[in-house]
Amino acid sequence: MKTLDDILFGFLIFFIIERAIRLFSNGIVEPWAERKNYSQNSVENWKLLTELVALMMASGVVWRFRKSLAKLS
Repeated sequence: MKTLDDILFGFLIFFIIERAIRLFSNGIVEPWAERKNYSQNSVENWKLLTELVALMMASGVVWRFRKSLAKLS
């Protein structure tokens, strides 16, 4: 049962991180790119780039603090 708990805990962490990044992308990056008069394709590219960088950074943070996170589950 411990393995299932670890999988569910990991999924919840990923889901929280992914939704927070999506909120940041839609709430900050998209309006900024639209104010810069970029085309819709460029706006999407900026959003995807921001989400990719943020996910990579979040992966690094989770990897760095994996022992602390293991204590939570």
